[in-house]
Amino acid sequence: MRVSINLVKTGEAQACISAGNTGALLATSRFVLKTIPGVDRPALAVILPTITGHTYVLDLGANVDCTAEHLFQFGLMGASLVSSVENKASPSVGLLNIGEEEIKGNEIVKQAAELLRNSGLNFYGNVEGNDIYKGTTDVVVCDGFVGNITLKTSEGLAQMLATYLREEFRRNLLTKMAGIIAMPVINSFKRRVDHRRYNGASFGFTRHCD
Repeated sequence: MRVSINLVKTGEAQACISAGNTGALLATSRFVLKTIPGVDRPALAVILPTITGHTYVLDLGANVDCTAEHLFQFGLMGASLVSSVENKASPSVGLLNIGEEEIKGNEIVKQAAELLRNSGLNFYGNVEGNDIYKGTTDVVVCDGFVGNITLKTSEGLAQMLATYLREEFRRNLLTKMAGIIAMPVINSFKRRVDHRRYNGASFGFTRHCD
């Protein structure tokens, strides 16, 4: 892992892909590559499917305890990522909260919302958990504790739905026959909700410092 990250530092590689320990990757990358000025902590970002396409969610677990400033920085990084990858001039940013109203949430989230609101970003406001899969915003910001639980809950829900669907088609001879006819649709559904297609996260916003 350290060798791969060093190759990025020296410019011999443009990216590093790892299936190893996320914490080790985070710590080594911060030590070797450093962070962009103005960014205190890198974040893990993942692309999740929505009914309208997909959305970017960060942080997914790199930072369990965050300040309002950290959440604000995640919003900046997420918007920059979507702008670069999706060629969107002004991607929308939502702050994950327990309600859409400005009075909802703890003090850290409220302060983060105020920072985002005054940042010049296309800040949508607070979004709830169901907004992630509605595709309400291009970017959803949260701390790593909430983000990791959200991701793992989503994976469990997808597995449960796939299991329920399989059980229903195996219930009796008639449903088995229906399952054979519907097999192309079932396989397509399984591919769309397969969490293994979405559980790789990008970890960036670092640079080489001489």
